[in-house]
Amino acid sequence: MDHDPVFKDTYAKTRQYPYNATTLDFLYEKTALFLLQYFQDVFHNRGKSISILNKKTTENAKKINLQKKLPEIYQLATLNEEVDLRYLPTAYSTSYPPHPKLCDCCGLPLSDDNSMVYVCGHGYHVACYNKKCKYREKYYKRGIFENVNSFLKRIEKGENKLNKEDLDDDENDIEEGVDEVSEEIKEALDTSFKLAAEIYNIEHW
Repeated sequence: MDHDPVFKDTYAKTRQYPYNATTLDFLYEKTALFLLQYFQDVFHNRGKSISILNKKTTENAKKINLQKKLPEIYQLATLNEEVDLRYLPTAYSTSYPPHPKLCDCCGLPLSDDNSMVYVCGHGYHVACYNKKCKYREKYYKRGIFENVNSFLKRIEKGENKLNKEDLDDDENDIEEGVDEVSEEIKEALDTSFKLAAEIYNIEHW
């Protein structure tokens, strides 16, 4: 058997790991260097990311007469990219954007031992937090109420009334869906019966 190359090629293939210890050490150091440099840039650029109004935003605002608030653009210093406000933490979309290094409740400086910056982006002293971010809560409540009211208005208008053709199409879709589901159920049952038969036949191997 040791002399049979077909057997060896089929069952005794040896695979060699593509990286040796030296390469892994190099990749480890290269990754560590990249992360250190990146986070050093993040540290040095704290507070340098600013809100900007670009030409496109101001032109669009004039066209629609400021009926709807257009998203602000932020210049991210470390990435050197302009991003829409909607890509930032929720706090930047609220009526009270976060103020770095200051408590968003009392306005006093934050310290490491008695304060936290929460996932929304607002920072509070432990005593000021009161188990909720009032700005984030207000932002989400307003959004929910706006969406619910919009939905109710659409229902009241009756824009989506069904006619006979729509109902016929729905019946056809239901029939097609039933056929697809019944095929899937049949296949699943066939598989279950085959599995049960094979398990039963284990005793006769």
